[in-house]
Amino acid sequence: MKKNIVTIAFDDAPHSKMDLAHNRILNPNLTVNPTKVPLVGVTCRGLQLLHTTRSQITVDGTDATEKILEVIQQNPYLNEIQLILIDSPTMGGFNLPNAFTIYEQTHIPVILLPDRRPKSKIGEVFQEVFPSKADQIAYLEQLPGLESLKVEINHNPGISRMIYFHAIGIEKHQLIPLFHHLSEFSAIPEPLRLAHIIASESRIEFGE
Repeated sequence: MKKNIVTIAFDDAPHSKMDLAHNRILNPNLTVNPTKVPLVGVTCRGLQLLHTTRSQITVDGTDATEKILEVIQQNPYLNEIQLILIDSPTMGGFNLPNAFTIYEQTHIPVILLPDRRPKSKIGEVFQEVFPSKADQIAYLEQLPGLESLKVEINHNPGISRMIYFHAIGIEKHQLIPLFHHLSEFSAIPEPLRLAHIIASESRIEFGE
């Protein structure tokens, strides 16, 4: 995979633990209305920022897949995008972007990148919180195994970090040159790093 391909990266804004569905159920004094948080999409060609956009997803909801697909379909660089990067298998608490559905509908490989190696399997954690959501549990159990790669930040062998990811529609060996190139300023691929920065600020602007 070439280094200067067009990618789109997604991250969600932070939310309060009190926004989570199981906390609202346990505390009847909390609002019963599901909380919305910003979803940020950042499009880059290599390290160059091309386009940003923002949508909303529901905390602990089921609309992450739909909203990501909407953003991709409306993107002015749609015909050039060759890779989709998503910040972890879960967004907005436990709102699951279905990587298989996104790949099937766009024919663009999808990478899910948790910020660190999970201590527990995400499917087991999800099932503990939402034992009745069988479809989502089955989806998490079907995800490819977690891959790992050591990247050098700014191509400096003295500054390196492991990154972890699930790859759908592409093999690890195809991603290695790209991930090394995109780790110019951080181990996190640059498009996803930018999405994270913008999403963090979006929480403040969103007023929630």
